[in-house]
Amino acid sequence: MPDFNFDPSATLETFRSVFAPTLRAQQEALKTLERFGHHQFAVATDYLEWGVAQAKVNLNLGTPAELTASHTALATQFGEKLQGRFRELVNLATEARATFTELVSETTAKIAETIKKSS
Repeated sequence: MPDFNFDPSATLETFRSVFAPTLRAQQEALKTLERFGHHQFAVATDYLEWGVAQAKVNLNLGTPAELTASHTALATQFGEKLQGRFRELVNLATEARATFTELVSETTAKIAETIKKSS
C-alpha cells in the first residue's frame, strides 16, 4: 500500500512562490493605474480652472483689447500647465515601463533558476 505524505504547509508555500510574481504584477499595475488616475484628475482640474478663469474674464466688462490680452495670458498659462502635465505623463509612463521590465526580469530569472534546480 502506498504511503501518502501530504504536507499542507509545503503545498501552500509552493503556491505562494508560484503566484508571487503574479500578485506583485497586479500590485504594481494597481499602483500605476492609481498614479495615472491622479494625473488625469489633475489635468481635468487644470481644464476646470482654465474654464472658470475664462468665464471671469468674459464677465469683466472692458475693452476688446483688454479681453484679448486676458485670454491670451490665460491661454499661455494653460499651455504651460499642459506642457508640465505632459512631462509628468511621460515620467509616469517611463517609471511604469521600468518597473514592469524589472518585474519581468526578476520573474524570468526565478523561472530559469527553478528549471536549473529541477534538471
